[in-house]
Amino acid sequence: MNASDPFKRYAEKVCEQIRWKKAHPVVAQEIENHLIDQKNAYMDMGDPESTAEEKALLQMGDPVAVGAALDNTHKPAPQWGMIGLVLLLFLLGAVIQYLFITNISPEEGYKSISINGLLLYLPLSLAAFIGAYFLDFSFFGKRPYLLPLCLLGIDVLAQLIGAGYNGNKWLTLGAFTLSPIALSTLFPLTFCGIFYHLREKGKQGYFLGGLAAAFFCVQLALCHTFAGLFLFVCAAGVLMLVAAMRNWFGGNTKSLLLLFILVGIAVFLFLICAVSYRFERVQTLLTVFHPETDPHGAGYLPLLLREILENSVFLGEGTAFAEINTYLLLPPTEFRSNYLLTFLTYRYGWAVSIGLVLLLALFLALGFRKCLKQKSLLGQMVSLAILCTFAAEILIYIIVNLGYPIIAPIALPFLSYGGSALLLNMALAGVLLSVFRTGEVYRDNTKPVFSESKFIQWNDGKLIISFKG
Repeated sequence: MNASDPFKRYAEKVCEQIRWKKAHPVVAQEIENHLIDQKNAYMDMGDPESTAEEKALLQMGDPVAVGAALDNTHKPAPQWGMIGLVLLLFLLGAVIQYLFITNISPEEGYKSISINGLLLYLPLSLAAFIGAYFLDFSFFGKRPYLLPLCLLGIDVLAQLIGAGYNGNKWLTLGAFTLSPIALSTLFPLTFCGIFYHLREKGKQGYFLGGLAAAFFCVQLALCHTFAGLFLFVCAAGVLMLVAAMRNWFGGNTKSLLLLFILVGIAVFLFLICAVSYRFERVQTLLTVFHPETDPHGAGYLPLLLREILENSVFLGEGTAFAEINTYLLLPPTEFRSNYLLTFLTYRYGWAVSIGLVLLLALFLALGFRKCLKQKSLLGQMVSLAILCTFAAEILIYIIVNLGYPIIAPIALPFLSYGGSALLLNMALAGVLLSVFRTGEVYRDNTKPVFSESKFIQWNDGKLIISFKG
């Protein structure tokens, strides 16, 4: 039964007292649903419809008082702790990059390029974080195909007019260079929107989601990097696994998950072998684990990284040896982007690197803890996709910097050099915190809002309105 006009007016009066407009639809639907239930209960007891409406409204109480009380609990949850942690990491990254720049010789062109890049991307990244933080994250569920189409368009343009670098095409638009390495961090979030949109199709939607994941794998293998492909497989795999275990799509999707795992492994291996230079990198795996077998070839970098770490101390600069000086004379972007932790460990001690890793671990721990508390499916999916992206980035980076450069890392979120990576990671952090800020009042369309209600209950003939958050 639809809500009557008196019920709608009552709900509107309640919502007028609540300053957070985003909460209005949820609160109004909660109020109207409860009034309808109460009206039906009175009618079942023999009251006429008009009398039942009056009794239901009377039992709810003064709408101004109810709305004022609900205003105290229905507020955005800013997550100041996580915001402060992100800004702290961002600030530390800026300081670290500034220290690198000051050590670059003025005669080198890298210094002016680095200064210009720092002045450009730091404010842009901060603006991206703030903008994404105030973005309505439901956008990814309502417009699931917009982001993938944009990424596909960027990749097509890059292949047509982009400049080749390290086996990839980089698209330059004025002063901005879009790194295919950094862009790969957006694919888990892209997949998340489509996967969420397909949930209404049940088991068929789960199957179509697997096909979408396979398409993104091909796109990443052809236009991006092996690290980006690995990151996406990890994040998308976690999403599909959680969806199957929690029965998000209904029916038995675990058999489909097993099928996708087997097919995914086959496709993953094929894509690696299909691109020659990536297959060559895979062939160096044994050398990475046993670098002494090729000390002047593929084993040189693993041996050097491990020797640097062996000569590092807990606090302060490590013990100098000849090859470290050679390593430090590499182009500054090399150790600022791919081997930042190794360099910081040698230059300032293990304590500094461990401290940075612990800050990142704290960020992930707080994020996953909040992710598990999300009431909406979309909120869970978006936050899980972003957190898996960050976790994969950090894990790859740490493994490489410990002397096992199996694949080239994407970035150390918020800290390492790379304008595009910093910009996109800050934007992802903003979207994540947007979920945590407003996810409390978001409801998936397929779920009845009233069944999730906590602040209005009917128990043993008594109306209970809870104003606790």
